[in-house]
Amino acid sequence: MHLRTRPDKTARFVELVTQLQKDVRANEPDTLHFQIMRDPQDAHAFTFSEVFRDMAAKEAHALQPYHVAMSEEGWACLDGEPDIRVLDCLDT
Repeated sequence: MHLRTRPDKTARFVELVTQLQKDVRANEPDTLHFQIMRDPQDAHAFTFSEVFRDMAAKEAHALQPYHVAMSEEGWACLDGEPDIRVLDCLDT
């Protein structure tokens, strides 16, 4: 997912997603990869990279209390709609 934050909400967004990243890593063993990145050339542009063991893990992730609590305030920080893409991992 790629997104932009409103300039007046970027600092709060960073606080929210930094805590979310910690919570996911501490509590979701079936979330194999969860990384939030910030564009070094644009302080208001972010990318989320998420890999789940299976669909059940993805669905459980969205229902975690810390995720639900962060989402409402987090979505309010956005400038426009996020670009959400769901991809499948290639097995090698």
